[in-house]
Amino acid sequence: MVFGALLIIIVLYNLGSLSFVERMRDYATLRVLGIHKKKLRILTLIENLITTFIGWLIGIPAGIWFLGQYVNTFSTINLEYTRYYNWSTILIASVFVWIGSLSTTLFISRRIRSIYMVQALKGVE
Repeated sequence: MVFGALLIIIVLYNLGSLSFVERMRDYATLRVLGIHKKKLRILTLIENLITTFIGWLIGIPAGIWFLGQYVNTFSTINLEYTRYYNWSTILIASVFVWIGSLSTTLFISRRIRSIYMVQALKGVE
């Protein structure tokens, strides 16, 4: 479970960091147009919450399906495995994902303060 939680944090942080780097020019443009840093942080929070929600909705049925396929792969004629999950494990996994998403979003949104506006608005090389 520790490695699973660590994997959640690493994947969500990398995805959030990649999203931030891709959107840095957009944030700099909004900042130059007069949007305050606090509103930009709220914008990143809302974007990441929506992305997490969509991934969470798609991920639960996809994860259950994948578990079934994975277990069926190792079933043989002499030994049959069955998938096992219950709603408490899904709830615990969901809590880990949401806490990981919120914490990485807060860490990533702090980087808005360090955007150098002139550098971010320069032409693409």
